[in-house]
Amino acid sequence: MTTTTRVAGFGTAYHRLTGAAAVSAVGDGMRFAALPLLSAALLHEAFQVSVVTAATTVPWLLFGLPAGAYADRFERQRLMVLADLLRAGTLIVTAVALAAGRLTFWPLVAAAFLLGMGEVLFDCASFALLPGVVPKDRLEAANGRLFAVQTVGRDLLGHVLGGVLFAAGRAVPLVLDALSFLASAALLRGVRGPRPEPPAGRRLLGEIREGLEYVARDPLLRALTVSAGLINAVYLGQVAVFVILVRDVLELPSAAYGALVAAGAVGGVVGGATASRISRAAGRVPTLLGGLVLIGAAGPAVAATGNVAVVAVAYGASGFALMLWNVVAVSLRQGLIPDRLLGRATGVYRLFAWGTMPLGALLFGMLTEAAGPRTAFAAGGAAILALALAVAPVLFRDGRARYDGRALATADED
Repeated sequence: MTTTTRVAGFGTAYHRLTGAAAVSAVGDGMRFAALPLLSAALLHEAFQVSVVTAATTVPWLLFGLPAGAYADRFERQRLMVLADLLRAGTLIVTAVALAAGRLTFWPLVAAAFLLGMGEVLFDCASFALLPGVVPKDRLEAANGRLFAVQTVGRDLLGHVLGGVLFAAGRAVPLVLDALSFLASAALLRGVRGPRPEPPAGRRLLGEIREGLEYVARDPLLRALTVSAGLINAVYLGQVAVFVILVRDVLELPSAAYGALVAAGAVGGVVGGATASRISRAAGRVPTLLGGLVLIGAAGPAVAATGNVAVVAVAYGASGFALMLWNVVAVSLRQGLIPDRLLGRATGVYRLFAWGTMPLGALLFGMLTEAAGPRTAFAAGGAAILALALAVAPVLFRDGRARYDGRALATADED
């Protein structure tokens, strides 16, 4: 039965979903901080440490499309619970192996890979579930609150707690993250959304192809998907070299680096909390393009100054604009895509959005080696500004990008 009781415009199901996201985000933040520290402490080669880190993102390339198809076949809430239990079990086994002195390179790689698989399955199902538990005209507000909660939990509380708790005991962040996934699973058991209708007479590859073709045929969805890939490539590339800029160019201590990274997270929280109001006041298309312009302008601003305050403001503005774009673009996609295709379309979107991130880190690392981090930040900003010019005609030409949430409920297409 679908939950209909609403509090402040949202259903009980949405509040349970947000609560689950909050507790698991704190756990994720602890693990994101602790897993690299654990890998560096247990392994003796930098290459092995990088392999463990990469293993958490590889599942997006391998399983993003199949996971999206399964999110359109089965009840999405149950898939999310399954993903939480998989990740909790993986972390518990990892903590036991650590306590027994048997946590070596390959077990760490396997654990990172399984955690990444759980993330892929959970995200594909959750983004497809959300439009079924909130009104269509409240999608931007719902996504904004959800993203803000995740950013606070993961990037602010979780990261700080992860480093502190790892110092207290290497297994502590792993155990607490496992408990966070169990708490998330318990909250999600009370969530019920629309039950997807499995495509009749189709095999998995056919279902995946249908999702790919649906996104590829739609100019607006195609533009949003390609934009997400470039934005994330630039974002992760800048994150990868930001520490070099702070350490070698600005000549600041490690504590200052942490504070500047936190400025970006704070900007993201503000962006998530205000995205819906900004979109309604300014319009969806101006908000999307304004977000791109602000992300693009932040790169040259960071590159052109040695003033720490200016860097902090620019980095915070970039985090704000990135969250603004994400909330509005994700809500627009959710309103455009029929429910029966939401899981697969999310898999396609995430494949591009996450698949380009390692490439961005590699390219920005090479550019920094050749010309320095200032050039890398300036080049990234120029790429985003060029993207804004390229997608503007698509956004202005397609009337669906300007409609409110109620008008975005599209008929299910063949």
